[in-house]
Amino acid sequence: MHIRPARAADLPRLVAAHGQHHYFEQRIARQPTLGIVLIAERAGTVAGSAFLRLAPAEEWELRERLPKVPIFSHLEVLPEHRGNGVGTKILAAAEGLARGQQRRRMVLGVKPDDRTAFDLYSRNGYADWGLGVINALVVDYDDQGRRTHSTERCHIMIKDLGR
Repeated sequence: MHIRPARAADLPRLVAAHGQHHYFEQRIARQPTLGIVLIAERAGTVAGSAFLRLAPAEEWELRERLPKVPIFSHLEVLPEHRGNGVGTKILAAAEGLARGQQRRRMVLGVKPDDRTAFDLYSRNGYADWGLGVINALVVDYDDQGRRTHSTERCHIMIKDLGR
């Protein structure tokens, strides 16, 4: 398993694996200012990906209460690679990148009904932030690349990354 920041040349493979052409195109184009797209490869194929946002949060609750805390999001592991620790390894790689940016904590959001994600993050040291559920911003793209916005309720989890 190899996990690294995605490059522009990875876009076709990410899109073939996950779809979401405009999502990945926009995020890769704005690296590292906005954040970093991580790609996990196993035997030369895409096994999963995630996004580590380094720019200020779009949600006011996170921007005000957790300034400069990177946000881990959009973790996707292809079905044939699930259950093999891919998600855990991507999460660990994101934590390493955050530490490399001199960040001491990392935050993420979990949908209230996503028990699998909640369990993964809990096993890896994330705990509820204690300030309630928020309406997290969801950015989608239509077929022409136009952005649409919506919100979804999320439990916020945080981890102290140590020094």
